[in-house]
Amino acid sequence: MKKIIICLVFCTFHVGIYAVDMQSHMGTKEAQEAYSLYQNKQEAYYAGTFAPEALQSLEGDELFGALNTLMGNTCKIGSSSYSYKSLRYQYINVDKDLNREGYIIGYYDGCSMDGNWDLGAYNREHTWPQSKGAKDTTPMGHDMQSVRPTNKAVNSDRSNYGYGERSTCSKCYDPDEVAINNTLYDKSNLGSYRGDAARVIIYDYIVYGEAGGHKNALYNGNAQLLSKVDNQSSGVFESIPILLKWHMNDPVSLTEMVRNDGAQDYQGNRNPFIDYPELAIQMLKNANGVKTYTVTVIGAQMWPSYQLTLADGFIAYMGTSDHRPAEVTVTGASYTYDKANGRLIIKNVAGEVTISAPSGEAIEEIPDVRKATKIVRDGQLVIIKGGKMYNITGQVIQ
Repeated sequence: MKKIIICLVFCTFHVGIYAVDMQSHMGTKEAQEAYSLYQNKQEAYYAGTFAPEALQSLEGDELFGALNTLMGNTCKIGSSSYSYKSLRYQYINVDKDLNREGYIIGYYDGCSMDGNWDLGAYNREHTWPQSKGAKDTTPMGHDMQSVRPTNKAVNSDRSNYGYGERSTCSKCYDPDEVAINNTLYDKSNLGSYRGDAARVIIYDYIVYGEAGGHKNALYNGNAQLLSKVDNQSSGVFESIPILLKWHMNDPVSLTEMVRNDGAQDYQGNRNPFIDYPELAIQMLKNANGVKTYTVTVIGAQMWPSYQLTLADGFIAYMGTSDHRPAEVTVTGASYTYDKANGRLIIKNVAGEVTISAPSGEAIEEIPDVRKATKIVRDGQLVIIKGGKMYNITGQVIQ
């Protein structure tokens, strides 16, 4: 029984990571199963020349070419059996609300909607607008990764505006201005749909666009990201720096992971920027207006594992499933660290960023915790083994 308690405490680390999510309940059986499935499907998809370590060694057009090839090899929607119409009855399998059987999570406002299309609760939102190249008669216009179920009123408000921040782009659409309609969602947790929108737009570019002579059979000449920014009338995003800012400031959520799995089941391919967010920075770091800085992490692990950052900074989570640092020190930027869930917020980057944390000792290094002495001290379970005292996250406390 005590071993089971330990496992449950380990799982609470995921609550901290995904507390920014529409589905902020990683402690539930359904959420843990969904996350485990996500990890397995993610690992199986990236193999051989597309293994994570191979992709992470590339940058710019070379990385675009690798991802573009992977999408061309795995995305099946060029087939006549896929269409805009066929999306209608698939959202129930892709955008599942893990809290309510038969319900789905809506784009932009996070609302929980009855997943039965025939009830008319929602319609289909083109993240990359039809009028700007994603016509529903083309694969790009009926891509499950990009065309999302949305509350009708919210869809209408977006119209076909490009994404951006209203303070600098008066005709842009900002998901942060949409009222969140989900009782399990807390905006103060820093979650939003800014990052979701950014990741879909970059996805559309690497599936349907062209860079450095790389393009696949799904090529759509309207999916050229770099020509679709800095243009308030016809663009899809205010600028590449704003796109990357949104991507880095709004980490991937469990909702995105669940639908990434469902979209792969439907059409064969995944969104790599949900699986490995750092690839977006590696690919776009040399775009106009993007200034990057190196991030070095000492004595801990960081998720997402960004190797580069921007002046706007990022949000990430420190530690592993068995060890969260009690404190971190950051140089080269201002920061705040929430040690309760390991969330690190980096802002005002002024130079190369170094993040350091006490390495501690992980509980997994103890041969068999079942044979270790366990006591409760100050209301917390403490494990004594080999003359050392550990807390449940694996840190040596005495």
